[in-house]
Formats: sequence, C-alpha cells, structure tokens
Amino acid sequence: MKPHRVWSGDNLCLAGDCREYLRGVGLYYLRHPAFEEAHRRILDEYRPPRRFKLGLILPCSYGKPYSQSYIHYFIIRALRETGRYDDIHQIIVTNAGVVPRELDEYYPFSAYDWNPAYETPEIKDEYIRVLAERLEAYLSRHGRHYEKLAAYLRHDSDSIKAVELVAEKLGLEIPNLAPETVPTREVEEVSLGLPHYSGDPDIVLITPTALRSLRDGVMRLLG
Repeated sequence: MKPHRVWSGDNLCLAGDCREYLRGVGLYYLRHPAFEEAHRRILDEYRPPRRFKLGLILPCSYGKPYSQSYIHYFIIRALRETGRYDDIHQIIVTNAGVVPRELDEYYPFSAYDWNPAYETPEIKDEYIRVLAERLEAYLSRHGRHYEKLAAYLRHDSDSIKAVELVAEKLGLEIPNLAPETVPTREVEEVSLGLPHYSGDPDIVLITPTALRSLRDGVMRLLG
C-alpha cells in the first residue's frame, strides 16, 4: 500500500503555529508573535550560508513565496544574467521582517498579505521604524558575511527610508540600484494590461530600464 502522506511541509515551519494566514495591515501584523519569533530565530540560529561579495536588499511581493512571484522572477533572472548570481545574497525586507532568500518558503513568510493600500500615515511611520529596527539587528549580527551592501527598492518606498536610516546609524554605504524614474510606456507593457499588476507600485522595478540599472549596478559594485 502506498503511504497516505509522503511529505507534510512541517519542516517549513520557522515560527508560530503555521496554520493562520496573516492577512491584514496594522501594528498587529508588524509585531505578530510569529514574525517576532521568526526574527529572533534568524538572529540567533540562522547564519548566511557563506561570505558573499554583495548583500542585496530587495522588496517583498504579493505572490508567495517571493521567489515564485512575477516581480521576483524578473529580478532573479536579471541577477543571473550578470554571471555573478552566486556572489549575491538576496535579502527581502517586508512587514514580516528581514527574510534571506533561502527562507522565503518558510512560514510565516509564505503565508501573509500586507496591502499597502490600507496603510495610514501612522502605520507607515511604524512600518519604517519596525523594519529599520529589524534590519539594523540583522546587519549587526550577520553583516560580516557581506563585503558590500546595496538595495533595489523604489526610491519613494517606505522600505528604502528604513534602509537609509540603518545605513546612517551603522555608518554603512547601501546604494540604491533602482532608477528614480522609468518610462510610463514600459510600466504599461510589464503590467500586461492586468489591474493586479498595474496597481502594484513595485511593478516599476521589472521594467527594462530598471532591470538594466540593476544589472549595471551589480556589475559596477562587483567589478
């Protein structure tokens, strides 16, 4: 008789009860116990797999896990096109915390939905504060694994504001490899005429202009 269950996914439970889908916006979804526990474990029990030439800070995505989302598909492809993919450690920043690429399939990072459309000014400020706190802790603990750091985030995003706060506090250089503007025509093309994509502000990051800026920036930093 064939086994009833061959894999349960239990080994992808990093923190929490691994049953609740965390959909919402607010302090509860910034400081949720599962996110707090996962952050602690990443600080205390996780180590980047090796020393990298570049630690690259990236946005999260609506699609989970991030690595299988529309936006991250193009980001990953652009990084592979540099020929330096293995020299880069991808670090995703989100309301859920600071997520190394190799952990993006783990709960709770694979089971939440934070919709920026519902953010109030107060929540945006709290998001920046909490993310800066977590990123500072991550880089203080694991920063020695990176020769250089960079970000690839929208220039008007709350995430880049948090990164800039951390860079200033820790005395780090974290250039943003994203362009400040991209052609509207390119945004329309990569949105595929779908409201879901056109309504995502991070869609600008996968336009040809933006991805070229990413590739060029990575090559400039890595030499």
